[in-house]
Amino acid sequence: MISNTPQDALRFQKARSQGITEAFLSHGLKMEKEKVEKALDLTFKRCWDFWERNLDFNSQDQIKILMEFLTDFDLILSSDLLNKIEKAYTESILQSPPDIIEGSYEILNFLKDKKYKLGLICNTGRSPGKVLRKSLESYHILKYFDILTFSDELRIRKPDPQIFLFTLKKLKSKPSHSVHIGDELKTDVRGAKDAGMIAVHFNKTSAFYQEIQPDYEVKELKEIKRIVEEL
Repeated sequence: MISNTPQDALRFQKARSQGITEAFLSHGLKMEKEKVEKALDLTFKRCWDFWERNLDFNSQDQIKILMEFLTDFDLILSSDLLNKIEKAYTESILQSPPDIIEGSYEILNFLKDKKYKLGLICNTGRSPGKVLRKSLESYHILKYFDILTFSDELRIRKPDPQIFLFTLKKLKSKPSHSVHIGDELKTDVRGAKDAGMIAVHFNKTSAFYQEIQPDYEVKELKEIKRIVEEL
């Protein structure tokens, strides 16, 4: 529903770096922006190794990793400064919001009018579930979902089938009677199919299918109407 392009990622990283640098300055501590950027890159690599195992941790854990790369071990930071650093680290998506994908409101209204139960399953990165809820609310789409599942809160990530099954249990829906729509082949399509769901690939980049095959493919969100009517 919300854009997640390389350009978005670069914009968020710039805001994150600037915010952390300013947080240190607000407490009279000079921190070179280049050092912050390097620490953010190293933190991401550490997190990625963990995420590749379909596991997740919360933003406080990520801040601890960031501090390992950013400060000397004997430097004690105040709770106020740490809170400012965490805010800068996690809330860049709120400061520089991405675009909502064309057709999102149309398809959400269509599905709600048809009385379908809707769930959202999200692999979080630097922005945790508590921040992404605010982001969804700012687009006025939070109200459409009956359940929101964020990986940092459940501590497991797509494509682990358990994150799908957890959400379906909350929705009281059987996997074979449920449809998952996602734009990532590895995490969304494979994860949904492994959980026994019908997998729809939002193929906005015209990806070529090899090992992972979705049940349906759409290029635009409005095409989901056709699939729902077929099913």
